[in-house]
Amino acid sequence: MKIKQEDIFKRCKIVVFKLGSSLVYGEDGARTDWIDSLAEECKELISLGIKPVIVSSGAIALGRGILNLGNKPLSLAQKQAASAVGQVSLSSLFQTIFNIKKIKVAQVLLTRYTTDPKNKEGYQNAVNTMSVLLDMGVVPVINENDVVATEEIKFGDNDRLGAIVARMTGADILFLFSDIDGLYDKDPKTNKDAKFIPLITEITPEIEAMAESSKNPLASGGMVTKIMAGKMCLEAGCKMVIMHGKAQYPLARLSAGEKCTWFVPK
Repeated sequence: MKIKQEDIFKRCKIVVFKLGSSLVYGEDGARTDWIDSLAEECKELISLGIKPVIVSSGAIALGRGILNLGNKPLSLAQKQAASAVGQVSLSSLFQTIFNIKKIKVAQVLLTRYTTDPKNKEGYQNAVNTMSVLLDMGVVPVINENDVVATEEIKFGDNDRLGAIVARMTGADILFLFSDIDGLYDKDPKTNKDAKFIPLITEITPEIEAMAESSKNPLASGGMVTKIMAGKMCLEAGCKMVIMHGKAQYPLARLSAGEKCTWFVPK
């Protein structure tokens, strides 16, 4: 499956892919076929002169499997232990699959300190490192450092981390590969009249209310953090797209016109 450069990637230099845990790890273990399809698409982007960056969840999910922890609730310390074990496997997974495509990858673990511009030295060091990796043709595979970032495990998410990384790298597009096909004004699973929103050019008070209302059914599905990520991207002049990511070759499917929601800055 080929990517249509003229449709989406024209004039693009850097793109960020955010992968949820369910894309990386499924009921039968690591989803190597899906990661392989993404690696193939990254190879094609690189041939077009576009630099990919990956923000990947999945360390805790992989660690659960390795430690045979099942789906039982875990304490914070257990989550951190699972993350420490799983992060090694997550990095190895990307390295093994991308190396087959002759693509070099690097592990980058970020904390709140290194993603906060107020902490000038730490922030600039992280920016410089990612910039040099991209110049060297290396694909950064980024995750939050869950072992020390306790707040991230409790309350955080990688949607916003994806937006932060897009800002730090000066990316043109952030792709949120998810288990939903875009943004709706209501939960489409429980509301037959839910309206699909294909394009957002600004975060209006109505959209803000969707993100802020704890009673909104979309909040439980992670839509709150996606709207927050969209707001960050729009403010930074970066496009963002939310699309269903579980099937292989997501970029080719997007190029072919698959349903999605675009956030496009004015």
